[in-house]
Amino acid sequence: MTFFYFTEDATDQGVERDDDVVILVAGGELDYAASPQFRERMAEAISAGKRLVVDLSPATFIDSTAIGALVGAVMRLREHPGGSLAVVCSEDNEQVLRTFDIAGVTALIALYPSCEAALLALAAGD
Repeated sequence: MTFFYFTEDATDQGVERDDDVVILVAGGELDYAASPQFRERMAEAISAGKRLVVDLSPATFIDSTAIGALVGAVMRLREHPGGSLAVVCSEDNEQVLRTFDIAGVTALIALYPSCEAALLALAAGD
């Protein structure tokens, strides 16, 4: 059985953020069983704001279906002027980072070591 969870982070992470930024925290195993809910939660977050931070710090595993959900989110966000996605994955989370490398999506999906770094990059327009 797969264990995963999603929550929206309402804290300011020490960085002021605009109302159009939504932080979604995803933890546990983001695999085939979790991906439909992951995709749905990101779609809800995108409709609430045009910039999205997905914090994968608590994720223990991510597979190609979850990567596909993130790529889909990038494509939806690109339809909105100023829309962007930033993914948080610390350097300690080698297994998840390796999956991003293997999938070859690091040029499409911006990865940041902390939520603070992701919020600063979004504020700067990166």
